[in-house]
Amino acid sequence: MGAMSQLAPTASSRYAARDVSRRDAGDRQAGLDPRDPFEVDRARIVHSSAFRRLQGKTQIFGVGEGDFFRTRLTHSLEVAQIGKGLALFLNRLPELADAPIATELVEAACLAHDLGHPPFGHNGEAALQAVMHAHGGFEGNAQNLRILTRLEAKRENYGLDLTRATLESVLKYLEPYGARKAARGEGPGAAEAVEKCYYDDDAPIVDWIRTGAVHAHRSLESEIMEWADDIAYSVHDLEDGLHADLVRLDHFDHEGTLARIAAYAHKKGGGDVPLDEVRTLMRDLLEPLRAPRVAKVKELRKALTSTLINRFITATTLEQRPDAPGYDLRLHVPPAIRREAAILMGVEFVLMIRNPRVTTLEHKGKLVVSRLFEAHAQPDVGDLFPEDVREAWEPVRHDERARLRVVCDYLASMTDAHALKLYRRLFEPGAGSVQPDL
Repeated sequence: MGAMSQLAPTASSRYAARDVSRRDAGDRQAGLDPRDPFEVDRARIVHSSAFRRLQGKTQIFGVGEGDFFRTRLTHSLEVAQIGKGLALFLNRLPELADAPIATELVEAACLAHDLGHPPFGHNGEAALQAVMHAHGGFEGNAQNLRILTRLEAKRENYGLDLTRATLESVLKYLEPYGARKAARGEGPGAAEAVEKCYYDDDAPIVDWIRTGAVHAHRSLESEIMEWADDIAYSVHDLEDGLHADLVRLDHFDHEGTLARIAAYAHKKGGGDVPLDEVRTLMRDLLEPLRAPRVAKVKELRKALTSTLINRFITATTLEQRPDAPGYDLRLHVPPAIRREAAILMGVEFVLMIRNPRVTTLEHKGKLVVSRLFEAHAQPDVGDLFPEDVREAWEPVRHDERARLRVVCDYLASMTDAHALKLYRRLFEPGAGSVQPDL
């Protein structure tokens, strides 16, 4: 590991040889591809099977609930567009005049940021964490890294073999699962608590990614990716909620609803949020959406999303890290803007994610994932797996930790529809067919 690819270097002086290096020293495209290395990374992600599967994975509303609502795929595309916009905006600042951010790198990280999410959203994630609690854990961001560096089939043993800088930009958390689990302890709810981590088994890969890193913290591009994700979540998911009539102006007349929103906003980094601030913000945003014609309402909703995204991007600046040597920049989002985004996330959590129309489907998805895992967990059920998964499962079938990781990878890769189809085939009398899956 650690050899540098001979692909054309990126134009920005911000990136050194280490940033464009790949783990596969024998890259067959070395010297033949005129593209920027980060453009290559972006293409590899877009053409991956994990990326295609995002079209069948839940964002908030279940896939198939309507052709308007976002899936993980459309969400990821929107995050990438917002991330590019952020990078372009920040590159106009004097701090980056001599070392601009590579927009292709940010786009690649944004496109890859949700690859590790299992079917049925965060409830699927909680189900897999519960069964993997004692066997290395499960977490969507940790699974991202595993997909990018191991599971995708671009380069055997190297996954997509992305550049070090792209993997560093996807790496949100710099602690291994074991350390996070030990810090939490074994109190109530520990088994289903999703730790923000990378897997212990991926420590050598993380060590390679971090080799030559000047600072101990995550990269600026990773911070941009996360803020772009927060913007897309807070703004576009609100649009979905408005379309579904789950977010209405009258909701903000109820003190209990306002209190739950404020509590969630606090949890998401918004600080102490007065209830009147929630009420005032949502009235200011939603009052202008009143219109006699549906077409006009749609136009006003789109204008609202554009306004919010522009406000969140253009308020973002850079600042010097006070605890870092040298010239080391981090993203700075003003507290008032963070609070506004956190309030919108609280609105979506309380009025959308916790709505019975959504929670009943999520509960169903959690049961599906749990029962599928149970059915595939034993060392004598190899015939249940497709051939490619069986190849990975067979050598480790008697090693419980390794075997369960293969099972976890298999289930986490599924779309919602595939998981439901397999569930019916295994557990519902009369369901199933001998026709191969396409």
